[in-house]
Amino acid sequence: MSSTLTGLWPDISVWMLLAAALAVGWTGRRAAAMPLLAAAMASGWWSGVLGGTALLLFATCLAAASRFAAIPARLRPAGHAALIIACLAFSLGLVPGLGRLPVAADVLTGPQSVPFSYSLGTGKPLAFFLLLFALPGLLDRPQQRDALRTGAAAILLAALFALALAAGMIRWELSLPDWLPVFLAGNLLLTCLPEEAFFRGYLQRGLSGRLGPWPALAVSAALFGLAHAGGGPLLALFAGLAGLAYGAAFQFGGGLGCAVLFHFGFNLAHLLLFTYPAAAP
Repeated sequence: MSSTLTGLWPDISVWMLLAAALAVGWTGRRAAAMPLLAAAMASGWWSGVLGGTALLLFATCLAAASRFAAIPARLRPAGHAALIIACLAFSLGLVPGLGRLPVAADVLTGPQSVPFSYSLGTGKPLAFFLLLFALPGLLDRPQQRDALRTGAAAILLAALFALALAAGMIRWELSLPDWLPVFLAGNLLLTCLPEEAFFRGYLQRGLSGRLGPWPALAVSAALFGLAHAGGGPLLALFAGLAGLAYGAAFQFGGGLGCAVLFHFGFNLAHLLLFTYPAAAP
């Protein structure tokens, strides 16, 4: 079932520029991404999507992030704490002046689905750039490649759909909502990329050097599940299990790009093939 696409308020150019900056930044070309990011910030300020407080805090945090590698070793733990707090503050929308783009309001993707609203935010993309400029190795690929373990991660994601079907959380339901093009770009670049950069590119990679790859994978997956606890314990459990698959894709499938594609593919399959976001009672 198609849904009604709301008017794209008030100036979609902010998100188009942000998406373009994210796509370029994902390739590792930080300098090339900066003009697009600056244009997005200017467009956001002009249209009222981004307030002065958000712009000032982001500029300050980005400048500090670019000097992250120069922090003395004794102050590095404090630096990591500050980076995590900044990323969470932007990602969770705790910074004043972060606007959102409402895409679909109180819609049904199908007759068996529960109504929901969908919008795009500015906070997660900005957190991605803090990580990109703070961590030169964010986009590096782990040296270990294992097709068998990567395949097992894909099977785990398929098994999660089977479990959710058996539990009645979702049902089979094909849908092609009219806001699908916005979802494709928005979910891939403004959601999956920043989330995987934080949980896998930053946390899992950093913990792997201290704990080893498997404990780091488990901890990052548990934190990913905890981040979804607002949707209830069952959603947190499923998100944590999905995080195991994304972490395995990161560790054994080729790094951040593979984790992002696994995450995006899972979300897209959910939208197109099943009740979204859940089955109606």
